[in-house]
Amino acid sequence: MDHKVIRKSLGQEIPSPCTGVCTMDLNNEYCIGCYRSRLEIGGWTHMDNESKLTIIKDLRKRRKEAKKK
Repeated sequence: MDHKVIRKSLGQEIPSPCTGVCTMDLNNEYCIGCYRSRLEIGGWTHMDNESKLTIIKDLRKRRKEAKKK
């Protein structure tokens, strides 16, 4: 799996982590492709970059936890 390095740049929007596999896991309520919740997916375009970076850090933890199962 490729891991992208996301750098915070002034004036540059952080892209969506969507992988195109848009299916919700009903057990943990996260998308099985990007590991975002419905609220995170729906609110992405309205978030500032700081909020997006926080979510991306959370996604990495969620992905790691999911692989342990």
